[in-house]
Amino acid sequence: MKVIKFTRYKIYLLIALYKLLLSFSFVLVIAFSNRVVSQPIRSGIAELFSLDGNRNILYEDDFGIVNGRMTVRVNYQDVATISGLYAPPLASSDFLMEIRFFGEKVPTLQNYKWYPNEVTRHGSIHGVEIATSTILVPGERAGLVAINLENKTKQTKVLPIQFNIRGGIDYVPEWGFSRPITASVTHAVENSNTIVRKNDAGSIAISTNIPGLKWFDLASHWDSQITLAAGAQKTYYVTVATGKNDDPVINCKEIMENPKEIIKNARQACEAQLEDVFSKIPRFTASNKSLEKFYNRSLLHLFFTKWEVPEFILQPYYGSGSVIGGCVANYLWEFGIPAELFPLYDPKAAKEHIKQFMKIDITKHFLFGPMTGKADGPWYPINQTLIIKLIYFYVLHTGDTAFLDETVNGKTVLDYAINCAMFGDDKDKPVALYDYGAEGEHHLELRRGFPYQGVMPDLNGRRYESYLWAFKLSEVAGRTASFLPNRAQELKVLLKNQLWNAENKWFDFEINGKKDTRWLGLMFMLINNGVLDKEEETGLLTHLNSKEFLGSYGLHSISKIDPAYDQVDIDNGGGGCYTAFVPMICQRLYLSGNRAAADDLLQRILWWGERVPYWGDSFVANYIGYRDDTPLQGDFSAIAGAQSIIFGMFGVNVNSNGDITINPYPPSFSPQISLYALKLRKVAMNIIANQDSFSVEVNGKVYQSKIGKPIVIPGSLQK
Repeated sequence: MKVIKFTRYKIYLLIALYKLLLSFSFVLVIAFSNRVVSQPIRSGIAELFSLDGNRNILYEDDFGIVNGRMTVRVNYQDVATISGLYAPPLASSDFLMEIRFFGEKVPTLQNYKWYPNEVTRHGSIHGVEIATSTILVPGERAGLVAINLENKTKQTKVLPIQFNIRGGIDYVPEWGFSRPITASVTHAVENSNTIVRKNDAGSIAISTNIPGLKWFDLASHWDSQITLAAGAQKTYYVTVATGKNDDPVINCKEIMENPKEIIKNARQACEAQLEDVFSKIPRFTASNKSLEKFYNRSLLHLFFTKWEVPEFILQPYYGSGSVIGGCVANYLWEFGIPAELFPLYDPKAAKEHIKQFMKIDITKHFLFGPMTGKADGPWYPINQTLIIKLIYFYVLHTGDTAFLDETVNGKTVLDYAINCAMFGDDKDKPVALYDYGAEGEHHLELRRGFPYQGVMPDLNGRRYESYLWAFKLSEVAGRTASFLPNRAQELKVLLKNQLWNAENKWFDFEINGKKDTRWLGLMFMLINNGVLDKEEETGLLTHLNSKEFLGSYGLHSISKIDPAYDQVDIDNGGGGCYTAFVPMICQRLYLSGNRAAADDLLQRILWWGERVPYWGDSFVANYIGYRDDTPLQGDFSAIAGAQSIIFGMFGVNVNSNGDITINPYPPSFSPQISLYALKLRKVAMNIIANQDSFSVEVNGKVYQSKIGKPIVIPGSLQK
């Protein structure tokens, strides 16, 4: 039977059909006001997460803002265009609202600034300065753009203003990998300075207080002109709302009543959300400020992928992506990676998302949809390891051991974890390396036809951790699965005997008894999981060099000496690497004592924190660039950056008995590092480290030690 490969990375060819956004009751206000726009009052924490336009490398198609209910693309090359409205369950992928002045889109010339829920833009034309601020309203499918018009000349200016307003709208029941493409057209009706475009799915309303506007339906243009005296400023507001029935018109009216207050409230709400992150996740300081920026930019994704949509099955719901409607579905691949950090931020959501994955068949599918919770896509071979990882770190980092006895689909969480560890295994038979067959191609989805399937070393090696995680969970639950450690050790021996190539100092893979070599960066994920002996670890690390895997700006996912290397296949094919993998490898290098290698690799990617507002699924390794053929911009798993610093660089580890070990190693390029208000289980602590020593403060008591000598906080302090 032919299997249709419904995979996210093979959908990249459809990305050319972009330009779509969700819209369900979205409101946009455009305000022209010097007080509101020219000098936006943003707190220090908002500035911490901001990005100046002259530093941004994202293309317009991937540049947007979010607020948990909707997301919109901000066309930063001019001062006032937005395109695409996405507010589940409605979308308008072809929505476009251009505002022209003197018949032109006024260019910004990179004079713009990004915040998570706002973009400010500046430009000038014929002596008139224009400053705009596009901002989203908290808790609403709504937003606001403020624009200041100021006549800087000594002559009166008659300023033509023209809106170009287009777009259909569709109800979208399934949100998957791609940005939804909407096709249902709308017809326009004008009424009292309001344009409503609607069809059976919903409507988009645009209202304004600009006087004298006339609608030309055949061109979809709305035209007027205003007079600006010499040195004068004027303020106008434009609202855009999308939703069902008359809701958009009502929303427009409500926004127009007090748009200045909405701007203020929207900024305060976003800043409160950012502060909330640091009330749960430790603040990080470092003598190297680029390292600080890297950590903070990574944390952004904790709330950047957070949805609070009534129609979604989980409240809140965390998608693999969010911005501009891309990859709103939840892939176990993304969700499972930051398993150590996420329970610190939202333990309830971590638990509910784990249970939702348990409700679907992860032996056949890799995601669940936000509207229905139904599974979709094929099986990713890493699924079983990731779900065990999620359960393991949720239990250890929250102390919620009772979760292991909860039942989902008639099976306890512990039994489910053990079954996943034993996937493809039979405890009544000797351990065998698992043959993933042709389905193994879903693991990397290489584009040029070079195989990587069958008996794969990286996946089999990670089974070792799965055995031990499940075993430790069984100990915590008081139902010890004593056979699991033995199987882990047998697997370790078998992996070396069958797949280790001593001459290459690398692992082979095997298809139908025939061995071949694929030089994968993923192999470094086996470091520090216990499956490697000294020969294997040392051998693998000889390849972590500039000739093979290291690029000036990151890690190559496939070695530059591998014929399968593909420059344009950024995530897994060679040109760069999947975003989360690089910090994950750094974490393993730190924990295994290979600190110089960890420092070197981490330094190569610090630019991520300074050149993009948020992290997509992959970055290029041999130049400053990102994967732009995917809608997954703003990836949940990017949280792995901060995770690698807390649990790798600081060596924080929660043992199965509840003890917390702290063993930091400040990097050579940042000799002072600190974590403030790290909260694990019921313990809050501050960690301050330099090249020689470190201290840990717990409940007012300070513990001190030399670098290399861990401090253990006993579990008894959690009582």
